[in-house]
Amino acid sequence: MGAVELRNKIFDRLNTVEDPSVLETVLFYIENFKDKKKILSNLSNTQLDEIDKRRAKYLSGESKSYSWKEIKQELIDEHGLQA
Repeated sequence: MGAVELRNKIFDRLNTVEDPSVLETVLFYIENFKDKKKILSNLSNTQLDEIDKRRAKYLSGESKSYSWKEIKQELIDEHGLQA
């Protein structure tokens, strides 16, 4: 289906919508479709920025990640977690 057909189909459907929350949601997606972070996440921009910084550190080798097995063992050894 081409862009014109899609646009017409969307217009037809939107013209029958009575619920303002549906229209607000559609408008939000249209206005923010280029900012995928905003659409795909409930996190704040500050939180998303922190995740980006941590990811960059990990990818550059500046920080290390741990497996669940390593974390669990540390919790057992250092904090008395009962397995």
